[in-house]
Amino acid sequence: MTTIEKEKASNIELKRNLVKYCPWFYSTFYKSLKKSTKEFFQKDIDIRFMGISIDENILFYGDEYFVNNIAINKNANFQMKISSGVIEYFLDTALGSSEKKFELNALTDIEAMLIKAYSLHIYKNIEEIFDKTEINKKIVQKSKNINITFYIREEEEHTGKIIISVPDYVLHNISVADKKETFTINDFKKTYVNTKIRLGKSKIALNEIKAIEDGDIIVLEESNISKMAIILDGKEINFKINPNPSLIISVNNNGGNEMEEETSVKPQNMWDSILVDIVAEFDNVKLTLGELKQISEGLVIDVGSVYDNKIKLRVENQIIATGELVILNDRYAVRIDSVKKAKEAPKANQIQEKATPVKEAQSVKKPIKPQAQTQVKPKAQTATPNSPKEGDENFDYSDFEIEDESI
Repeated sequence: MTTIEKEKASNIELKRNLVKYCPWFYSTFYKSLKKSTKEFFQKDIDIRFMGISIDENILFYGDEYFVNNIAINKNANFQMKISSGVIEYFLDTALGSSEKKFELNALTDIEAMLIKAYSLHIYKNIEEIFDKTEINKKIVQKSKNINITFYIREEEEHTGKIIISVPDYVLHNISVADKKETFTINDFKKTYVNTKIRLGKSKIALNEIKAIEDGDIIVLEESNISKMAIILDGKEINFKINPNPSLIISVNNNGGNEMEEETSVKPQNMWDSILVDIVAEFDNVKLTLGELKQISEGLVIDVGSVYDNKIKLRVENQIIATGELVILNDRYAVRIDSVKKAKEAPKANQIQEKATPVKEAQSVKKPIKPQAQTQVKPKAQTATPNSPKEGDENFDYSDFEIEDESI
């Protein structure tokens, strides 16, 4: 891992920790700020916790700030930024309102001393949480600033913000409070979640894919009628299931051989014989949290709602057909009810027809129905011995990216 990648990973981890430690920041900084402000100005001021950010703080923009730095140790500062609207409000509260227009860059020495005293008062009330130990300069250079932002309002009118910034390495006393469960799984047993369920997969030759038709049955050789796999948030978990007896189709050996002989398509060339994985999945199956809990506990479940859902057959990321679930002996299978035909590129003569001027079409007395339109037959091409005949296939080889170690 490069230095840049390590830094990115560190930032991501830090951001995750901010979410986890947000209650600690709220209780430590917010409660202390509210209490200390009331003590200093002898007034209950409306302060609201806005958020936390690392380094750059988008909430900082749009205001002018009075910035005060107080040393935590030799390398770290407690920085407090107070926006001009809050400064004006604090000065009016402490010294009385003034008829003179307020300007932040025109503060008197007394006014500046008052704001610095307020910042120091806030720091004194929370300094015990900071680690004042001096550390290696390399750690200081890699440190991130944590910005805790608060919003202050005066009688429901816009006033401004206070932003407290400290280096992350001085906050070693951060803790996560133990939480008691407010709800139990029983409160959500009937809540539905969208999931995907995989039945299994099989190897199939390209020539068989080209010949798939409605009514065909695709047997999933890598499947088990008592097991399925649930896919949730990118994770795949196998679970046991009671098969639905009404789906079972009994096939004897003779019938199986005859069906195989009738439906098999002889490979026309080397490419036709290539085997690819065909995967069968239920898409967007709704399961309750109660059923998911049973799955996580390894129990055998009976998911009645699963069997009524359509199955999608995929080769790589391309859906080639849909169908319904059946069971052949001890394997799952899919009875095809819809084949997704590949999009064909327009032929040269079709493009030429579309380019026919409108005036010529208007000269015809009777309107021509779409199915009655004349198409110019393409010139005959010499067929190679292994080339497929026109109309024999629904899929183009370019639809699939094939990886085969034997080639």
